[in-house]
Amino acid sequence: MTNPNSQLIIENTDTWRLTGELSFNTVSALLVEVTQQTTPPQVLNLQEVIHTDSAGLALLIELRKRFNTLIIQNVPSQMLTLAKVSGVENLLQNDHRY
Repeated sequence: MTNPNSQLIIENTDTWRLTGELSFNTVSALLVEVTQQTTPPQVLNLQEVIHTDSAGLALLIELRKRFNTLIIQNVPSQMLTLAKVSGVENLLQNDHRY
């Protein structure tokens, strides 16, 4: 765990879970943790994300770029709203590919 307010949990070889806050205060440490992983996820579950801001949205966009076939589950409504306002909601759809 890199920050008490956020956590990357590797559930198994193909499922990751992000918990807590995805914000300016937590995203850089989470990105470092993600880059240290040797096996890319197939599924990213956001069910336990309690707060996000534009930095959290930027993290998801970066993960989508790195892991093109990533399935993103349980996107928080706050993040969906940010994505719509930013015009990038299609990047959070599971059929989107770079």
